[in-house]
Amino acid sequence: MNRSIGAVLAAALLLTAAAAQADDAPPTTNPIRYTWIVTSCATWNCAAAALVMAGGDKYVITLPTGRDDRPWLILRRVEEGSIYIPPEEPFACEVFDSMDGATNHYDGMDMCHAPIVLSVPDGRAVVTSLTDCGGGGGGKRRSVR
Repeated sequence: MNRSIGAVLAAALLLTAAAAQADDAPPTTNPIRYTWIVTSCATWNCAAAALVMAGGDKYVITLPTGRDDRPWLILRRVEEGSIYIPPEEPFACEVFDSMDGATNHYDGMDMCHAPIVLSVPDGRAVVTSLTDCGGGGGGKRRSVR
C-alpha cells in the first residue's frame, strides 16, 4: 500500500512540475504577414528620396505612371496592421498570390483607372490603379516584370 501511495505522490509531483514548465514557455505568436502599399509622388525628388530612405531594401520599388500630375509611384512591402494611407492618395494597389489572379483583375479594369500589373520580389503580384476615374485617367495600360 505504501508503494501505491508513493507512486501516486510521484505522479502528482511530475504533473505539477510539467504544469510549472508549461507556464514558463513563451506564448505563441502569430506569424508576421506582409502586404504591399502604394503612394504617389509629384516629383522625381520625392521618389528618389523614398529610395534613399529605403537604404537598398528590395521591397521598395519606384514605378513611372506616365501621368503629369503624379508621375511616380512608390510600391513598398509593409507589415499588415502597420499601414496608414492618406485619404487624399489617388492610387491604390491590390495584392494577389499569383500572376494569373492579377492579370485577370487587370484585364477586367476600366482604362480610366490607369492600371499597372507587376510581379514583386516576394513571389506575389500587384495591380496598382487610380481609385477614382474622375481624376482624368486615360493612360496606357502597363505591365512591368
